[in-house]
Amino acid sequence: MANRFKSPRIYQRQSRTFEIPLPIKIDSLTEVMRIRDVGVYIHWTVLLIAAIILLNVIRHPLLSLLGLTAYLSVLVIHESGHMIAAQRLHCKVFSIEIYPIFGFCRFETPWSRFDHCVIAWGGVIAQAIVAAPIVLYVSIFGYTRFQPVNAVLALLGFFSLGVAAFNLLPIPRLDGSIAWGVIPETIKRISSGNRKSSSRTY
Repeated sequence: MANRFKSPRIYQRQSRTFEIPLPIKIDSLTEVMRIRDVGVYIHWTVLLIAAIILLNVIRHPLLSLLGLTAYLSVLVIHESGHMIAAQRLHCKVFSIEIYPIFGFCRFETPWSRFDHCVIAWGGVIAQAIVAAPIVLYVSIFGYTRFQPVNAVLALLGFFSLGVAAFNLLPIPRLDGSIAWGVIPETIKRISSGNRKSSSRTY
C-alpha cells in the first residue's frame, strides 16, 4: 500500500512526539496520528465497527465512546512499545497499523536476533508500564462511582495486562514466539564474552 505515502500532508503539531494529520483522508488504512514521526493507521474495519457500536448504543454513548477509545489505546500502546524499542536499537520504523483485534508495527530487520527479541518485549513492557499502576490503584482503592471511568480503568488496567500475558505465549504470530528467545540469546552473549575474556587472559 505504497500509495498512502504519495500525497504531501499538512500536520498540526501538538508536541515534539505527537502530530495529527490535517486533513484526515479516509482510506483502507487511514492515518490518524503520528507518534515520533511514525504514522499510525487505522484499518477501515475498525472505523466501521466503531460507527456501528456508537450508532446502536444510544442510552450510554459516553460509556461506549470511552470504552472504544480505551480498547484501541491498548493496541496503540502495545505497538508504540515495539516502535520505541526498535527506534532505540536504530531500526527504522515504517508504520503502526491498527486492526479490530490486533496491530502491526512495521520496522526494518534488526541487526541481530537479540535485538529482535528486545523489540518483541517492547510491546508488553509498554502495556505493563501503563497497566500496572492502574491495577495497583484499583486493587487498593477500588473502582469509582462513574461507570465510564471504570470502563477505562478496567480496559487499560486488567484487560491490558491479560492481553499482554496472552501475547507472551510461545505461539507463532504472537510476540512470545520471538520474545522468549532473549534468554538463550543472552546466555550466548554472556558465554561469548567469557570466552573472549579467557582468551585475553592467556
